[in-house]
Amino acid sequence: MFNCDTGFIGQRIGGVIRIIASQSNLDSIYDGQLLQVTEPMVASVLGGNVASINPAMGGSAFSSPDLAYNGDDIHGLIARAIEVYDETFGVMCFFSTQRDKEYVSEDTESIELMAKGVAKMIELQSSYKDQRAQTTGFATPGVKHFDDYLLQARLPEAYGVAGRVIEVLKQRIGKSALGIGDIAAELNLSKRTLQRRLQQQDVSFAELRDKVRFHYSIDYLIEHNSSIDSISNALDFSDRTSFTNAFKRWTGLSPSTFRKLFRDYA
Repeated sequence: MFNCDTGFIGQRIGGVIRIIASQSNLDSIYDGQLLQVTEPMVASVLGGNVASINPAMGGSAFSSPDLAYNGDDIHGLIARAIEVYDETFGVMCFFSTQRDKEYVSEDTESIELMAKGVAKMIELQSSYKDQRAQTTGFATPGVKHFDDYLLQARLPEAYGVAGRVIEVLKQRIGKSALGIGDIAAELNLSKRTLQRRLQQQDVSFAELRDKVRFHYSIDYLIEHNSSIDSISNALDFSDRTSFTNAFKRWTGLSPSTFRKLFRDYA
């Protein structure tokens, strides 16, 4: 509709926007990604306004004419806040990094209607969840909101050797062993050298591996509905019990209990 190549819906959670649905040819946009609310392409719409930019028409809702994302200049954009129960739930955003295209950034009526439709579906879904919570006794002491677990399990932003370790762990999840010796070998480092360099960054290998394992364990449990045994194997735990104990340490819940609580609420 808007002749853009990237679109996403993001939910505001505190100071970040979590992308809950996306379609893009950019590797830098993906479901589950966290964007700061200060990101220029979403900041202008959080107050409920429609934001658009079309250089060919000479119009922009942004203070800076040089709008960019992840190093790529944005040449066409239209975005709208999503209001649920009269509060800002998040944003709907369409943009493109391609030059020399005609963008339909002035079609504010369409994106207003789309945003209202998404908001109405969210309200209906929320109402359905509330009804289920009342009939199933979901209010369990000590259990957090699902979004809180997602934030807790997000992959850390790391640099240097720590960042390289996280990338290698992500690539090996479900495919190869995740031992420190295996990761060190892939990085062409000795185990001792890897430990020393991580220590210089005030982080340990075990901490990084825990964060990556926790992140993917929720995806396997909720999105893929994988068996506990298969998750244990994918995350390179020695056995099912080791994974269960680790998951209890991360969440206070067993993997099976976590899935029962959140498979209908995620």
